[in-house]
Amino acid sequence: MNKNIVLLILSLLLFSGNRLFCQTLSENSEVSLLTIAPGHELFSFAGHTAIRVKDTQAGIDINFNYGVFDFRTEGFYLKFLKGTLPYQIGAYKFSQEVPYWFQENRTVTEQVLNLSLVQKQRVFDFLMNNYQPENREYRYKFFYDNCSTRVRDVLEEACGDSLSFSQTLNADKSFREWLDIYNRKSNNDWTEFGMNLALGLPSDELTGANRAMFIPDNLMAAFDSAKVVKNGVVQSLVLRKSDLNNASIDHEPLPIKPFILFCILFLILAYFTFLEYQKKKWFIIIDKILFSITGLLGYFLLVLWFLTDHGVMNENLNLLWAFPPVFPFVLFLNRKVGTQKGLQGLFMVQAGLAMICILGSSFLPQGFHPAVFPIAGMILLRSFLIWKRKNSSN
Repeated sequence: MNKNIVLLILSLLLFSGNRLFCQTLSENSEVSLLTIAPGHELFSFAGHTAIRVKDTQAGIDINFNYGVFDFRTEGFYLKFLKGTLPYQIGAYKFSQEVPYWFQENRTVTEQVLNLSLVQKQRVFDFLMNNYQPENREYRYKFFYDNCSTRVRDVLEEACGDSLSFSQTLNADKSFREWLDIYNRKSNNDWTEFGMNLALGLPSDELTGANRAMFIPDNLMAAFDSAKVVKNGVVQSLVLRKSDLNNASIDHEPLPIKPFILFCILFLILAYFTFLEYQKKKWFIIIDKILFSITGLLGYFLLVLWFLTDHGVMNENLNLLWAFPPVFPFVLFLNRKVGTQKGLQGLFMVQAGLAMICILGSSFLPQGFHPAVFPIAGMILLRSFLIWKRKNSSN
């Protein structure tokens, strides 16, 4: 059974008809931020965040987190792709949930928060109200509304103006740059490449300090430097901090990085192009394969832009080199005299767009993964030759 389903069942058993919905915390209660290190799965590459509410006097020790989804949801994969999959807050016994993270060798860091009893009660009441069935679900947005940003919002709601975060910490990077950092930490070279292809211009916006908290480690750092007014005195938000376990995950990178692979492919393609020139031949199958792949990829990027609700895959400048119109027209290329003239203009446009991608990387508003440049080089080389190729009988 999937872990998320197991935890959901445990959650329902824990709270169904339970008196905790109206529980009052004692002076000895604690509210903590739990930051869970990245895991092996793609969805956990940047880590996870939860809130722990502990009160030994009242018999409470619960983790709340906003990262629960159910694989049994009707149309799960379609909704996940479209960005409409409902997520919800989960509430689990600390002793039942944390062992899952320990078993995965993921470090769990706890920051006990320096809150007054009134502030702790507000956090707990807010979470319990959020856990009510009618309030539980929300529309997950990876950059703007995820398991980490929701925890920030809970604290801001509970503490109001008494809570203040640094406005400069982690403020100098874009969403794309933060994802790259965490993919590289985990040696997720191909994941980083895939994400960069899918993300459009919105991901190149600077996050500022507040939006940088979409990454759990950034939220943890923001809590470390935050201040809170407790009983009329400005104090550090974090009372104490510790790792609940000593663990680390060794991520084995794939044997070859995307940039290296596509540089090799570029050199191979350049070699075959040289052979074509020497032997006065046209290896037309190369062009049909290359432009079929890039054209179909372009259509996929358009689907992500117009038919999904993620919001960060719009206006994707990778469409400069993954130019959709080349497919299916590339399939009509042939060696017969005169039959390719009508397609030469299309590939002239493709050559120009690939050139813009290569030369414009310093001024275009979107960042490109380094592996894009040898790919764009292959496209520029072959599309330029198709444009220049005159009537060939070979």
